[in-house]
Formats: sequence, C-alpha cells, structure tokens
Amino acid sequence: MTSSEQRLEEALRLVASEVTTSPGAYREVQSRWRRKERRRRLIVASLATAVVLATNGIALWALNDARPDQHIIFTDPTHTR
Repeated sequence: MTSSEQRLEEALRLVASEVTTSPGAYREVQSRWRRKERRRRLIVASLATAVVLATNGIALWALNDARPDQHIIFTDPTHTR
C-alpha cells in the first residue's frame, strides 16, 4: 500500500468514526421516498389522463365539425347521391 492510500484510508476511518446513527433515520428516509414515488405516479397518471381527454376532445370536435356528406366511414355502397 502506498502512503497516499494509507492516508486516504486513515481519513476515511476518521470520518466514519465521527458518524452518528439515528435509530429512525432509515424509516424516515423510506417514508419520504415513498411519498415522492406516490407523488410522481400521481403526476404521471394525471398527465396521461389529461392527454387522453384532450385528444378525445379534439377528435370529437373534429368529427362533429365536419359536414355529414364528408364522412366516408360506414357509408352504404348501394346509396346513390
């Protein structure tokens, strides 16, 4: 081991010895992470719903705005004009 590796190891051991643990730290961080995950999922679901509703609204508006004789879906081939 080189002297720089030894100094680094000593410094890391010193820092590690000064760290104090909190008994409820893991649960607190875990609950915070779950809240953020729920919020993220709610935002994504809300955005997806908004996109679907907007596209459906635009499609219905476009279909409703056209003249009846322009529609080519479900036309009767025997129907004469």
